[in-house]
Amino acid sequence: MSRMLAQSTRLEQIEEVVVIGAGPAGLGLADQLAQRGLRARVLEKGKTAADAWRRMPRDMMMNSPVGVSTIAGVRVGFLEWSSVWNREQFHRHAVDFERERRIGAEFGVSVKRIEHEPDGLFRIETSEGLVRTRTVVNATGYYSKPYVPTRPGADEASLLELTVPEYHTHQAVAERIDGPGRRILIVGSRITAGQLGLELHNAGFRVTISHREPLAFGFDPKLQRMAFRAYYPYESIRLLSPAFGRQDSGHPMPGGPVRKLIEAGAIDTRPDLKRFEGREVHFVDGTVDEFDAVLWATGYRPALDHLKELVSLDPTTGLPQLSDMEAAQVPGLFFLGLDQLTNYTSRMLRGIQYDSIRLAERLARRAADRGGT
Repeated sequence: MSRMLAQSTRLEQIEEVVVIGAGPAGLGLADQLAQRGLRARVLEKGKTAADAWRRMPRDMMMNSPVGVSTIAGVRVGFLEWSSVWNREQFHRHAVDFERERRIGAEFGVSVKRIEHEPDGLFRIETSEGLVRTRTVVNATGYYSKPYVPTRPGADEASLLELTVPEYHTHQAVAERIDGPGRRILIVGSRITAGQLGLELHNAGFRVTISHREPLAFGFDPKLQRMAFRAYYPYESIRLLSPAFGRQDSGHPMPGGPVRKLIEAGAIDTRPDLKRFEGREVHFVDGTVDEFDAVLWATGYRPALDHLKELVSLDPTTGLPQLSDMEAAQVPGLFFLGLDQLTNYTSRMLRGIQYDSIRLAERLARRAADRGGT
């Protein structure tokens, strides 16, 4: 059979489950489904598993220990449990997981749009052709869609503008800055703004952090790691309370060194920015200053552009209306890795582990009722 004919034959068949995204959510769900005898077809637009992680800042550290951050709960040794991976280590873990568990993800396949047909099947238009399936699970996450708030003058500003996925390293930023001042404005008030502010300060940049909300600091990272083994069992018990589970999922600015630098004035802080004029940034308190670059550490929105014709998205959060991980108005369309699917951990690696098990059990039951494999 020719390659073209083989591809045509596969595109004509009806898949039981198609998972969009080969990040930690998509890989974990595919593995859980396989353990229940259900093979999922996984489509990934990037070059590798967890491709969005490959493009994150090189030295970005995770906020939780390895013991609760592996895909599908892969076990690690006692000493490694409390350690913290950087971006590169987690990406390598994802690539190894996809290969060793034989997920068979199809890389370089972009999903253009999805239609829900009258017979209940989904018609997925991809860069490689059409796919039809009974069930779609969207696991595209957040990290491929950084959020940048609009501000007057931004399009005409003459300073370098970067989002976190475009940052890479402080050396790469220095090479792109036109001017000797190395003054950089970081917009954001959470963990990423703090991590990158510390890195840039240590590299000799003059760092200012602009924040709309009052800065709140977490624990010193060293003290936090000492408490890992006690905290996560405690958290699992507290999550039995729905009220506890609905708290904010965002991580505060790190404590420790970055907090000391901010309190000492070594890292300057300003309120929310109002507008740009050339290299000048005007802040809401009336102050004005010049910068060489601005780094937007203002969070992410769900990467759901391929679903905009199928589901309505909240204009503020970018989230669809869901009922137990399923689109409220589109039966058979499920989501994994989004905020508050079950509780505040649902967009975090440890929450994805739990949600993927629940969803895999549900999909396996649906397939069994239909006689699917």
